[in-house]
Amino acid sequence: MKTIVTYLTIVLLVLSSCKENRPSKVERAGEPNVYNVENDDAKMNEAIEKAKSSIQEFTTAIESDNPDLGFFALKQKFETSDGGSEHIWIQNIQLIYSDFIGIVGNEPVYTNAIELGDTITVDPAKISDWMYFENDKIVGGYTIRVLRDGLTEEEKAQFDAENGLLFK
Repeated sequence: MKTIVTYLTIVLLVLSSCKENRPSKVERAGEPNVYNVENDDAKMNEAIEKAKSSIQEFTTAIESDNPDLGFFALKQKFETSDGGSEHIWIQNIQLIYSDFIGIVGNEPVYTNAIELGDTITVDPAKISDWMYFENDKIVGGYTIRVLRDGLTEEEKAQFDAENGLLFK
């Protein structure tokens, strides 16, 4: 299994936010790219529904204490001042009683409700994705899969080379 530092680097590179009703991509120096998706994007909405309907798989995995599983993250929707929303990854998730608690994993672009590094309790009603690593492979990450699937073959190759991610 790779080291914690390697996984953390991978997670930080990939865990980007999605902003509804904005241009398609925001590139930021030293931060993950932000991929913007329209409210009515059918594939993204399907991925969000799949994540919501399978959240018990995430809960079971985090409760398992299986040493092959790690780097648990949830994506939460946050409202913006212009009436839109931004979906941001919360990492280092811990399940405390029935609450998911974690750390804001990337710098928000459109919302000022939270800041990078904030510790928050995730609102279960606003979860839009989940993921964790099983050995070297990502389980979940449905919205990441949609974004990756929308890339050209050249962009996919670059994405894969930069991030080294494998999906289960």
